[in-house]
Amino acid sequence: MSAFHDQFEPDPEMDGETRIWKTEKPLFRNAVVAYAPPYPEYPKLKLGRSRQPSGDPSCPSARDVGDEIVVTLYANNGNGFGDYQERAWEYIMANAPEIEASLRRKLFARHQKAYKQFLEEYLPDDRKIQNYWKKIENELDWHDASAIDQLYKLVGIGLVDNGLDDCGFSSFEFQTGWDRDHGTGILMHKSKVLVAGGMQEDISHGPELIESIKYVQSYDLDDGDLALSETEP
Repeated sequence: MSAFHDQFEPDPEMDGETRIWKTEKPLFRNAVVAYAPPYPEYPKLKLGRSRQPSGDPSCPSARDVGDEIVVTLYANNGNGFGDYQERAWEYIMANAPEIEASLRRKLFARHQKAYKQFLEEYLPDDRKIQNYWKKIENELDWHDASAIDQLYKLVGIGLVDNGLDDCGFSSFEFQTGWDRDHGTGILMHKSKVLVAGGMQEDISHGPELIESIKYVQSYDLDDGDLALSETEP
């Protein structure tokens, strides 16, 4: 094992196919979940003895900046813990601004869809949500990309033993005010976005990962995403 892999420990909650390491955030250092429009209870939620800060999608610590993330190695594609994940991490550290720009583009696309759904489906018939919305509606420019920094908080990065160009795919995990049940996970190849879903949703597919990406892309592909149908795995 290299010095990179020596920093990781087995994840006590998993089955041996993942290892974890806490380290300083390389991206989105000041982003938080300040607002959660569909959740009027959000401002009153607190941490306590039974609930410590975590990367769980529903944790109230999403409103606090925090300076650490959990990096998770996945070895569920048959290639073990090795070069795929290490090359992915090296690429992230060498190209952080470019990667963050791609993530912001994808997050803003998802934000726009969630905002539209909120106005059409959540807001009209719920008095509590309406009252909460009156308090926060003018706090942000909801149509501007800067809103991302008040609605998404990076809490984890996943690195998997599969990818293209001998570089593993990476997944960026966010708490979000738009979905406190599932969060948001964005799977990437280097600086290109592949797919987005819930936290850890796409990176955990195992040997069927590439086929799963292609399937999701068949019905959900935003401008700027890398279409795997146009590449050779």
